[in-house]
Amino acid sequence: MKIKIENLQKFANSIARKRGYGTATEVIFSPERKIGAVISRTNPGYRKCTTGEYVPKKYLRNFGWKNTYYCHAKTVVELPISIVDWQ
Repeated sequence: MKIKIENLQKFANSIARKRGYGTATEVIFSPERKIGAVISRTNPGYRKCTTGEYVPKKYLRNFGWKNTYYCHAKTVVELPISIVDWQ
């Protein structure tokens, strides 16, 4: 199965959705991989600026927002390079 370059993001998104995630934010190609897979995932939510650990809503109510930032979900999908149709 060969996929055109224009449709690679759609294919990567479908792999991410099959694993229970929304969309693929990054696509990596690998010559060793036979099928596509999600290799890393960062959940969305608020995190501490100093340590990067997840912060629940209870922490935000008690200590405020001064040491926190919002982290968007990041999903990295690895695809085999052999599926790309370069024409």
